[in-house]
Amino acid sequence: MKKLLLSFIIFLFAFSRLFIFLNPPQYYSDVTADYERYANMWRYGLTPYLEHLYEYPPASVPLLSLPLTFDQAGFGKYYSNYRLQIVVIDILFFLFLLQYIYRQKMKYGAAGLLGYIALTTFAKDFLYEGLDLAFSASYIAGVLILSKQKDSSLLQIFAAWTLFWLSTAIKFLTFPLIIPLFFATMWKKNALTKTSVIRTSIIACCSFLLVWGVPLAVYRSSLSVSFVHNFGRPIKYASFPAHVIRWVNTFTESESQNMVAPDFEYVGPVSKQVTRWVSIIFPLAILAFLIWSSVLYFRQKSFTQKSKQTYLIATFGTYVFLLFITAKTFSQPFHIWYLTLLPILAFKQTRESLLVLATMLLLVVLDTTTLLAVHSEFKLFAVIPLGLMRDSLRFIPMFGFIWYFLRYHETHSRP
Repeated sequence: MKKLLLSFIIFLFAFSRLFIFLNPPQYYSDVTADYERYANMWRYGLTPYLEHLYEYPPASVPLLSLPLTFDQAGFGKYYSNYRLQIVVIDILFFLFLLQYIYRQKMKYGAAGLLGYIALTTFAKDFLYEGLDLAFSASYIAGVLILSKQKDSSLLQIFAAWTLFWLSTAIKFLTFPLIIPLFFATMWKKNALTKTSVIRTSIIACCSFLLVWGVPLAVYRSSLSVSFVHNFGRPIKYASFPAHVIRWVNTFTESESQNMVAPDFEYVGPVSKQVTRWVSIIFPLAILAFLIWSSVLYFRQKSFTQKSKQTYLIATFGTYVFLLFITAKTFSQPFHIWYLTLLPILAFKQTRESLLVLATMLLLVVLDTTTLLAVHSEFKLFAVIPLGLMRDSLRFIPMFGFIWYFLRYHETHSRP
């Protein structure tokens, strides 16, 4: 990457982040609606998990509490303080990406970084408004650490595991990635020996205790309330299962929408049936992912640095979009997850990079902006609402990305 281009990318990133910070969303923010309320509850004595229902894992507690601490000390206000701490995380992650791409001399590294800056700018109303950037950046940073060389040092492995456990302590959703991460930290054809398995297990356990030790000691079994809350949630209105309900309801007119935040779920016989099917399909999808990621590892023909990187990218990308399609919960900030992966995709040719960038742009614009919003009441064949057809475009590319990442390791691990 030439120095002039590097300087331009840094300038563009700085301009983009200043623009995003100075232009918060106008109508709604989880920070003001929920996070500030939680922080005040804790400050005045209601302990998370123990005395009130709290849906996020324990590493989110300091992220939500620290802005109020500064607020009470006379530094800024809660909302701007929260956004500012996510800006810091964003900058650190970007510098980490920049350093990795510069040293690895990735062919389309500049395109990936420019795409990341542009797409996160389009998603500005969600980039600094939640936990999603901190959550996904933690895992991707661990991937970068492991991808730097074929045989990672013990310190690199420990750092990668620590970042993985940190991501699970912000949101539980990365936990199934423990299987591909375990294989990636033993990236040798003969690595599944008793000694290597024990060594990796010890490192994983020590890093787990580093991140989760204090929360487990403080909250103990009360942490289970997060699982109870999330397992008990209905199908959220923005999810793919809810979209299926909407399509069926177009013809049956049997469903009604419960206008209660945050899920705004549909209620009716079709909704009950879809909920039943999701409770079966989702765990089977996760099980299938774990089996596939294991088989993918054992089918390795070469154990190079590049193949390790593509293995980690393929498993993360597949898992994320599989989650988007099969889970009962989906929200607009979830798009941040795959955007953090974008800069390190090892594109083989210009056409591939343009297609991936264009498809991700379509997803981001459809779901995080109002640029392609449909306000017309027009119905195709007097039955199918135009808005419903528009919303289908939110999910068709997701199926495409599942296919793309299922093939990613096979097509990109070769020199």
